[in-house]
Amino acid sequence: IDPIFKTMCRLVTRLAGIRVNVVGRDRINASATYVYVINHVNIFDMFVIYQAIPGYVRSLEHVDHFSWPIFGPFITAAGQIPVDPDDARVTARGLKRAVEMLQAGDSIAVLAEGSRTLDGSVGRFYPGAFRLAIKAGVPVVPMAIRGGRAVSRRGEWKIRPGTVEIELGAPMPTGDLAVRDADALADRCRERVIGMLQRR
Repeated sequence: IDPIFKTMCRLVTRLAGIRVNVVGRDRINASATYVYVINHVNIFDMFVIYQAIPGYVRSLEHVDHFSWPIFGPFITAAGQIPVDPDDARVTARGLKRAVEMLQAGDSIAVLAEGSRTLDGSVGRFYPGAFRLAIKAGVPVVPMAIRGGRAVSRRGEWKIRPGTVEIELGAPMPTGDLAVRDADALADRCRERVIGMLQRR
């Protein structure tokens, strides 16, 4: 289903009049396993992310999304991972599954702020994604989405044609880290994402 999934993502952005540019793909090994951590801008983020990341990747999805018409069955078939900030058991099962996928060689993408930005600033990165990376022993790849708020913003239904650029940063190793280092790693990753956003 992966080629279909990526084709659908490209189709959605094209129909919305959104052009996607990718920077820094040469910084990563397309066949390696990573936890990709991205700033959260708008409803098109995941459609953009799947175009930018080479190879197989899946993401953590709020459990409510799995009950949505059309979208819910699709993400279920695609193998997305349900989590729920209000239900520790659902989240624990989801994170366990995510670690298993990483250990099996599947990459995971995480919007670490948990919700879309209201003003363009980058919020706190929650440590869950970084615990996953440390437990699985895989690097974290910081990713920055630029131009997203120009095409769509939280709280608005209006979609404006335009260009979204996504940059992949250099991988951050986790091999020498323990789970207790997740918060510090989250802070370092957030600073890298902010740095990438400020360079343009």
